[in-house]
Amino acid sequence: MNAAAPRVIYCHGLPGSPAELAAFAPASLAGLATPLDRLAGAGGSYEHTVLASFDVATAGSEAPAVLIGFSLGAMAALRIAAARPHRVGRLILASPAAPLELGDFLPAMAGGPIFKAAMRGDFVLRMLGGAQAMMLRANPSFLLKTMLSGAPHAEQDLMQTPAASRALREGMKLCLGPRHAAYRSEMSAFVRPWAHLIRDIRCDVKIWQGTEDTWTPPAMASALAAQLSPHASITSCEGLGHYSTLAAALQALRIDPMATGSVR
Repeated sequence: MNAAAPRVIYCHGLPGSPAELAAFAPASLAGLATPLDRLAGAGGSYEHTVLASFDVATAGSEAPAVLIGFSLGAMAALRIAAARPHRVGRLILASPAAPLELGDFLPAMAGGPIFKAAMRGDFVLRMLGGAQAMMLRANPSFLLKTMLSGAPHAEQDLMQTPAASRALREGMKLCLGPRHAAYRSEMSAFVRPWAHLIRDIRCDVKIWQGTEDTWTPPAMASALAAQLSPHASITSCEGLGHYSTLAAALQALRIDPMATGSVR
């Protein structure tokens, strides 16, 4: 990559993995972007792991990075932008999970029970994860079907494709298996107050939000955009859900790896 071109960093969702890039992004973007594999951090706090992973991923790059954050990966992208303002030029957030203190979102979130478990402490979250891991091993199709319950047709159709289904399964196996401790750490960080970090973000933020998203509802994206004002704008994706909005956002990006500001 041209030294003057920005690094494109992808922050995957949870449960999720870097495999989302290959499943939902066009080949040109998948080959250009660097996944921030923050679950592979060797100990330390969630915050330290995220920033350390970003520093490694952008080492040697002079231009401010473009961060793409999907779902709970939006929290990682926002934290990086707040802590490294001179090294982040733009945020692209798809189906973003915003701080829970910005509104009464949990009743409308399909993952509400998991976040409530995280609020009760690591032991409860560990027990829930253990039960989910057993279900994944015994009947993975049923668990994935449960995750997509209530999702719009566009979402159901997308997740029937082999690449999308494989990415979802890989993310579940990773987060409920070898990376479960890191997964729990991030979930715990999400349910704690962190909205105060947003006031330190000054770069341009583009939010993509599906109108039928059952995991991160539209009200969450609106509240996040209000906190980021005047730096944020929202693209509303009619009829799309959680993953289908991610696919739409990634497909819409235009890449020119030889020029500064290569992603728009």
